[in-house]
Amino acid sequence: MSAIRPPEAWKGRFVSTLEVLLFIREQILGGVMPEMFFGRLDVWSVAAFVHGVRFHLYYGGVEDPRFQEFGAWLRDVRNEFPAGKGWAGLYLEESGGDHQAAILRFLERCAEYDALTRQRVP
Repeated sequence: MSAIRPPEAWKGRFVSTLEVLLFIREQILGGVMPEMFFGRLDVWSVAAFVHGVRFHLYYGGVEDPRFQEFGAWLRDVRNEFPAGKGWAGLYLEESGGDHQAAILRFLERCAEYDALTRQRVP
């Protein structure tokens, strides 16, 4: 069992994909290795992690509108979800192949979106 513990406030309630990613960002910025969450330092592993969470929620019949809105914002406002490579391919390319930089950029976009929209969340 990992020494990383999720927030107590998460017990018994739906936790959005964005909340999970923001928690992971906080942990990484605090010194936890990204590998603790994604298995290896690879932007494609992060993308697969996100897809896995989304798959789980979808087939569990759980809506996650905030993450869907984040995806639309990333695509339509930031123009950072190009066809054929998505955010992971774009960030990896723009970071010169540095997986950690690409991962951190994605997590920073999550935080940026959260800061821009937090006041709208009930």
